[in-house]
Amino acid sequence: MENNPEYQKSIDWGHKALERLKLYGLLPSPENYSVFYHYFMGVNAELKTAVDTILEKKPALSQAECTKLYDSHLGLYAEHKFLQQTSEAVGTELKTVLTAIQEAVQGSSRYATTLDTFSGKLTSTDSLEQIRDAVLRVLDETKTMSSQNQQLQAQLSETTEQLLEMRQNLDRAHRELQIDGLTQVGNRKFFDREIVRTMIEAANAAHPLSLLMIDIDFFKKFNDNYGHIVGDQVLRLVAKTLVENLKGRDVIARYGGEEFVILLPQTTVQDSEKVANQLRAHLATKKIRKRSTNETLGIITISIGAAQYLFGEDAETFLARADAALYKAKQTGRNKVIIADIHVNN
Repeated sequence: MENNPEYQKSIDWGHKALERLKLYGLLPSPENYSVFYHYFMGVNAELKTAVDTILEKKPALSQAECTKLYDSHLGLYAEHKFLQQTSEAVGTELKTVLTAIQEAVQGSSRYATTLDTFSGKLTSTDSLEQIRDAVLRVLDETKTMSSQNQQLQAQLSETTEQLLEMRQNLDRAHRELQIDGLTQVGNRKFFDREIVRTMIEAANAAHPLSLLMIDIDFFKKFNDNYGHIVGDQVLRLVAKTLVENLKGRDVIARYGGEEFVILLPQTTVQDSEKVANQLRAHLATKKIRKRSTNETLGIITISIGAAQYLFGEDAETFLARADAALYKAKQTGRNKVIIADIHVNN
């Protein structure tokens, strides 16, 4: 494990984070550590920009600024709060169920004792009065057990419905935190997590990983000429077409504005170039129509930058190489795929 480049990178980011906390006099809390770990990892561009902006004006971050950065840019505060509330609610419901089950078990134990006593009395007495009393005792215990079982069944049924509803709410909240509302593909936060996950998997398995950065050509003209409703229609159509032509293991997200990103695990950059050209070809067959008149407003073309992950590079560098290739594709005529250089041109 120690020889794994990605592992060594993680260790290095951790050391840098702790050194920075010590330099600024900040407590090494999980939140503070997370801010600087992600800062040095370079995967969260917005967080890095926010930290650099503060440090341009002053030599260190205060605790209040660090807390604000964690809440705003790591994006987990609201999610953690929701998870905590849901966890507490689920815990309360489970405690209620366990109490009901425990009471039922205790009742069953008493019932078994009553039956044993009844059996013993039947074999040890000739008194009809004692036998009658024993039978009445068993009848009372049977009624009590029946009532307890009905209550337990009702309690379990109600709790199961409540837990199912909580799970559905949790799934919905988790989805909303990771899905772009307009295009229904992953959002930037989702992508920031996935690129790190796929990079680690690729490094551990020594498998190739490629990244496509996609930009819709002349998207501003759609908005300016036909309005944002048509612009939104274009974004949804592009997202839908991309999803329909990808494999199950591939990861797609809306990176921002009219840009999309696709991670292609176990794919070399040469194969990713083929995938990218297939995506371009599929989109070229789509036409944007004005819904009210069915008028054809044009076809959609895209420019794509493709890069293969180089073991040991950080996410920021990986993205920068793909972005540089995308920029080159747009500058040299658009509607094409350009493969990234191994190094970013400064």
